[in-house]
Amino acid sequence: MRIPMIFAVVACIACVPKSLPPKPLPDDRDLQDQLFAADREFARAVADSGAPAWNARLANDVAKPGNGGLILLRGVVPVAANDKTIFADPSRLLVWEPTDAVAYADRVTGVTVGRYAMVRRSTRIDTLSRGRYLTLWRKQSDGAWKILLDTGWEEK
Repeated sequence: MRIPMIFAVVACIACVPKSLPPKPLPDDRDLQDQLFAADREFARAVADSGAPAWNARLANDVAKPGNGGLILLRGVVPVAANDKTIFADPSRLLVWEPTDAVAYADRVTGVTVGRYAMVRRSTRIDTLSRGRYLTLWRKQSDGAWKILLDTGWEEK
């Protein structure tokens, strides 16, 4: 009785398919390049046009920490209202440069991280403050990247 049982077990094991090799992840360099380009274009547009360019990049369901990070603002109107202080003084200019970009596996969401500075518009070298930022992006059906979440922190 043991011999037929052994043959049955061996036969079952032989019929089990071998595990498939893991599916290779898609090459995300193109998406990474798109994220870098979207963030840099965003910075150029904001340097040229200020708040209108800033607000135009916000997704309808954007979220952002507000009130010192104690609440989460949701939607274009509350986020734009919170961010208007960035552009209140026309002598100041917010500039930034992404240092890293990562696309998620869904291929429509990604993050850029970088450094920012608030400078005097006239000189662009008189730094008023500086820090780091993180922006979460989502690719739209038209191929444009819009901001889902934006936050930053000042470096002392």
